[in-house]
Amino acid sequence: MVSLAKVSLVGNLGGDPETRYTPQGTMNVNFSIAVSRRFKDSSGQDQERTTWFRVTAWGRLAETIDGLVQRGFVGKGRQVYVDGRIESREWTTNEGEKRTSLDVTANEFLMLGNRPDGDQGQSGGYSGGNRGGESPGGGNPSGGNRRDTDRDDPPSTFDDVPF
Repeated sequence: MVSLAKVSLVGNLGGDPETRYTPQGTMNVNFSIAVSRRFKDSSGQDQERTTWFRVTAWGRLAETIDGLVQRGFVGKGRQVYVDGRIESREWTTNEGEKRTSLDVTANEFLMLGNRPDGDQGQSGGYSGGNRGGESPGGGNPSGGNRRDTDRDDPPSTFDDVPF
C-alpha cells in the first residue's frame, strides 16, 4: 500500500524563487507561499490566519519556473497554484524552541491572477519534476511533462491556453 500526503495550494509568493543545484548538478527551485484564510471569530470580528509553506520544484518543473523568474513572469507577491506532496519537518531554533515547517515537493505549478506590477494576461500552467513519489535527484530528474505543450513562454492571453 502506498501512502501519499498530497496538497493543493493557492497563495502568494513570499519572495522571488531561488534556483539552486545539488552537488550532482540537479537543478531545484525553492520558494515560499503564504496561504491566508479569512473568517469571523465568535465575537463577529474579522480575522485572518496565514500559513506559510516551503516549496521545492525539481528537474524540468524547476527549469520552467527558473525561466519564468528570469523573464519576470514570476516573483514576490505573485498569486500561484501549487500541487504536490507535503511533509512536516521539525527543527529547533538557536534559542532551543521547537518549530515545524510545512515542506511541499511540487508536481504542478500554475500562475494565477495578475502580476504584482499590475500587468494582466500572463497565465500558464506547468507540471513535471517529481511525479509519483520519485525522490529528488533520483530516477529521472528531468522527467515529467509540462501541461501546456513545450512552449518556452506562458500564453499571452487566455485564448492561447490549450484547454
